[in-house]
Amino acid sequence: MLILYAFLLLILLYAAAPRGTLLHEATRLPALWYQALRSGQPGATMDKISYGLHPRQYYLFCAAPAPSPEPSKWIIYFHGGSWRWGQPDYFKVHARILADLGFHIIMPSYRPCPKHNYNHIAADLKALLRTLAQKHPDWSPQATVAGGMSAGGHLSALLALDTSLVGEALPGAAPLTGFFALGAPLDLERMPESFAIRDLAGSRDGALFSKANPAAHLPLQPQQRGLIIHGEQDGMVPVGAAKTFVQEAQTRSNNLSFHQVDKGTHLSIAAWPFNNEQVRDTLANWLARYSNPGSPKNHNHSTGR
Repeated sequence: MLILYAFLLLILLYAAAPRGTLLHEATRLPALWYQALRSGQPGATMDKISYGLHPRQYYLFCAAPAPSPEPSKWIIYFHGGSWRWGQPDYFKVHARILADLGFHIIMPSYRPCPKHNYNHIAADLKALLRTLAQKHPDWSPQATVAGGMSAGGHLSALLALDTSLVGEALPGAAPLTGFFALGAPLDLERMPESFAIRDLAGSRDGALFSKANPAAHLPLQPQQRGLIIHGEQDGMVPVGAAKTFVQEAQTRSNNLSFHQVDKGTHLSIAAWPFNNEQVRDTLANWLARYSNPGSPKNHNHSTGR
């Protein structure tokens, strides 16, 4: 009987939780994880390669079935999970979709919070870059776009914008050519207080916080391009944490596109491989322009759910 009451309570919370709240997102998280693990869509076949001694210092590699013309194009795709949960093995459907667009895919793992913080993650990013240069002779940062959802989008922005990461790992190498961030906390100053942010970046007035804040590393480099997609009613990462980043970036570069999804939530954006064709198409179209760049454009869009 107790189990039945608990089940009924969950149904009530699912139905009653208003959009734009953490409760709304939390009640829908199990469904998203079920989709990721049991969607029925084929995942990519991937090789697991270590870049360090810690069990979380590895990446999954998927070669594009029909790669783009030389030079080859690459995506480093970071999974979400508040810098502490999840692992790339759960996101092979994402890798297959991106690989089908003609990109070789790298899906990194890294030492997670709360035992580790952004200093450790930054060290892992540099170790990853060094290993990519050693293991894949045709890989280069300037042929690579980083991307990800939520915490993964945050790391993708840092990998592109903080040029010291590439510079210290591969002296003399050019920075990444771009990034895409879905539902990502791109301005940590605009994020509410939380254990997740504190474990990652420490005190808001500390040097580590600034180092871990993508907004502190603006502007984009001259040849870089960016895509930001965010839900209007995101209950985990307020849309303001993306908008202030976008406003600052677009005052100094016309290579950043911003798409706000009307009534979109954090998890509806995260479901882009499964049941959010609009976000999926927006990402695919942007990546197609990345592969065949024309004149850069600055976009601010509000789109339907």
